[in-house]
Amino acid sequence: MNFEVIFSILNQYKYYFIIGFAILFLVIIFATRSSRKRSLRKQFEGVEIQYNELMSIPILFKINKALGLAKLNPKVDEKVKECKVSFDDLSKSQERIVSLLADTEDALAYGKLKESKNLIEELDELVAYTLEQTTILDSKLETLLEQETQQRYEITQQKERFRKLKLTAQERSSVLGSSMDALDEQVKEIEHLFSAFEEWMYASDFTKAHEVSEDISEQIQLFEDRVNGIPKLYEFAKGLIPQLLEEVSKLFQGVRSKGVYVDHLEVPKNIGVLSEILRDDLIGIGQGEIIKTKESLLNSQKRLEQIAGQIQKEDKAFNEVNDQSVLVFDAIDYLMNEIIKLHEKSSVYEKRFNFEGLEASMAEYRQQIDGYQELRLKIERMIEEEQIPASTILISVNELGQDVTILKNQFETMKQTIDQANSDEVRAEKQLLKLYLIINDVQVRIKKRSLPYISEKFEEDVKTALTYTRNVSSLLKAEMVNVKELNHSVDEAIDYIYKLHNNVNNLVGVVDMCENAIVYANKFRAYVPDIDSELTRAELAFNNGEYTQALSTIINSIDRYKPNTAYEEMIRDNAKSAR
Repeated sequence: MNFEVIFSILNQYKYYFIIGFAILFLVIIFATRSSRKRSLRKQFEGVEIQYNELMSIPILFKINKALGLAKLNPKVDEKVKECKVSFDDLSKSQERIVSLLADTEDALAYGKLKESKNLIEELDELVAYTLEQTTILDSKLETLLEQETQQRYEITQQKERFRKLKLTAQERSSVLGSSMDALDEQVKEIEHLFSAFEEWMYASDFTKAHEVSEDISEQIQLFEDRVNGIPKLYEFAKGLIPQLLEEVSKLFQGVRSKGVYVDHLEVPKNIGVLSEILRDDLIGIGQGEIIKTKESLLNSQKRLEQIAGQIQKEDKAFNEVNDQSVLVFDAIDYLMNEIIKLHEKSSVYEKRFNFEGLEASMAEYRQQIDGYQELRLKIERMIEEEQIPASTILISVNELGQDVTILKNQFETMKQTIDQANSDEVRAEKQLLKLYLIINDVQVRIKKRSLPYISEKFEEDVKTALTYTRNVSSLLKAEMVNVKELNHSVDEAIDYIYKLHNNVNNLVGVVDMCENAIVYANKFRAYVPDIDSELTRAELAFNNGEYTQALSTIINSIDRYKPNTAYEEMIRDNAKSAR
């Protein structure tokens, strides 16, 4: 197909082609405008979303709050004025935005796309700017209204706390008893305070609202204290206090039956008064007066414990009076007897042992014990009359006991000194008698043995011993005994005479052994020459009074004849057989 044919066809159907191209052009134009309109509508909807976000900021409410605050608080007046200016500008911007939104809506509706585009661009800029400025102003107003925000937060917390406490009160209604009416009244009062708070907040009087908030806090705290404390107070008032009243009553009856004087404590009267107070306290708990009632109950507990303590104190004092009085009175009786006996002999002891002032001291002791005896009679009357508290009597008994103890210690010290002096004198007399007997024994034993070579020394020793005994005897016979000198002389006499007695005993023992040895050795004299010569020497030494040498000579000679022999036993036994 050549161009002529094509041109011929086109020329033949040219009107159809022109109509087709015209329709296609119109479709393209319509599609383009529809696409632009949809795009503009979408942009417009985006601007509307920003506008809705702008309008969601409660700027009008906050500026009104700020204006109300400025009236009550001059310190923020300048800042509020600045915010008011900004708010007026924003209000104008919002009016312009509303106008542009309506124009844009109309332009889109009538297909004025170019005009719509310009309006949307202007709207987008204006809304973005207004939203930014509104956010800044909102932040400033939030700062100014921070007190309100804080108070709102606090009151919300208080409401939640109050709600939980009301539920707790309902759950504990069985143990809260008659106090529920008072609690219900307080609930109404707290709810009224919440309403008052909202009214002051609406009026932007944050100071008044704060005062109401503090009242709410105090009332809720009181409500919580009541809900938590009233059950414990009921337990206190219906359990512990009645129990203490009963215990005090039983304790009082018990000591009364023992005879303890407790009338001065006025226990029945106090129990009656405290019982009346307890009834008032129960009424107070029902009215929710927890602070006053708690203090009253604690005071009642303290008073009851004090009364119980005083009763127990009197009971203990009563027992101590009975025990201590016996000890003290026995001590007085003992001292009375001993002092009287010693006082009667005091003049004799004073002269005998040179105890200067003994008689005067005993007279003073006698006067003191007579005074203590009078106090004793007075205390006995106090006990028997039973009209004086045992605690008071116990003080008197203890004071008397202390005085009696001091006197007893002083008297016992003096009596011990006198008894020691008497004991020393008796000891000296007994020892003197023993010494006489020992000297006599020594004389008899020496005389019986007839030992001439020790007679002179013996006579001198015996004379010395007799001198010691005469010295002791003269000290005992003196009208005034020097106890110290007497004890010294007795000790010297004992040392010397006992030593003399031991020496004589040893000498007699050696002589006896020597004689036995000579008798025993005579058995071997005839046929042992050495023993014969040694025995002759021993006999010569024995006759000369050299008894130890004579014994050694005989033992040595026998040892040579019979070595390793138990000499003492052998000599004694063989001497008997030899005789």
